[in-house]
Amino acid sequence: MNSASTTKTILFWMSIVLLGVMLWKLVSADGSHSRENQINYSEFMAKVDEGDIKEVTLYLGQNSYDLWGRDVRSDRGFHLTLFKEAAPAVTEQLREKGVVVKIKEERSADWVLLLLNGLPLLLLAGFCLFLMRRVQAVGWRGTKWQPRETRTGIGYDLHRLEEGRPLIVGGIELPFDRGPVGHSDGDVLAHALCDALLGAARLGDIGTHFPDTDPKWKGAHSLLFLEHAKKLLADKNFAIEHVDAVVITEKPKLGPHFPKMREALGKALGIPAEKIHLKAKTNEGVDAIGRGEAIAAHVVATLSSR
Repeated sequence: MNSASTTKTILFWMSIVLLGVMLWKLVSADGSHSRENQINYSEFMAKVDEGDIKEVTLYLGQNSYDLWGRDVRSDRGFHLTLFKEAAPAVTEQLREKGVVVKIKEERSADWVLLLLNGLPLLLLAGFCLFLMRRVQAVGWRGTKWQPRETRTGIGYDLHRLEEGRPLIVGGIELPFDRGPVGHSDGDVLAHALCDALLGAARLGDIGTHFPDTDPKWKGAHSLLFLEHAKKLLADKNFAIEHVDAVVITEKPKLGPHFPKMREALGKALGIPAEKIHLKAKTNEGVDAIGRGEAIAAHVVATLSSR
């Protein structure tokens, strides 16, 4: 078991033990409090005759009444249970002896009192559990309260087009007689997007992680680059908020293929397709792109810290 798993396990069991101890103390304290304060009728009347009781509160129940008060000499609270039929006579007798009697409706149920008394402890235990889950999710940095950070990255890529090669854009192969020349599949949109994400996170660029000198990337599907970038971002606790991209090419028409591209890119990055916005432009016949000899893409990506 590695150190991270050990820490998670220790925090989990510490939270469980803390919650159990607090609840046990709460229940035991509540029970002992009730036993210590309960007196019988003879003891109660003796205290009244001695002048130790000046004021009581009578709580009206369905079958019995509870009489609560405080001994002014010992400054201790007490309570006495009376049969419903005997309550009027006791109340009158107390008032004759100068004791102030207040009458109220039935007290809250024991479980309600237990919940109210234990609410602060439950909140404390919940906070401990929250910290534990936070550490599990993002490590000890999750316990440092810091403002959410937003970053933006820009990506650009261009590939020359040649006849007889497949045209891959946004992870989708498009019907066309020409395709990009590149070490991988030459997907300009995926490459520019990967660069934008890596740049926003300050994690280098696509050439750093997937150099064209490495034969294992020869002909590789560029969505693999995005999946790798997703893992790098997760390790640094970044989330992808938005992607805005434009692909520049004279032909073919890209708009009809955008839904499939957004779905493929979103799946590779683990984000909803709605977070990806795509546009297409021509170069109005200017330079290599305008002559149909190349294809390019510009991407802006927005990240936020988690």
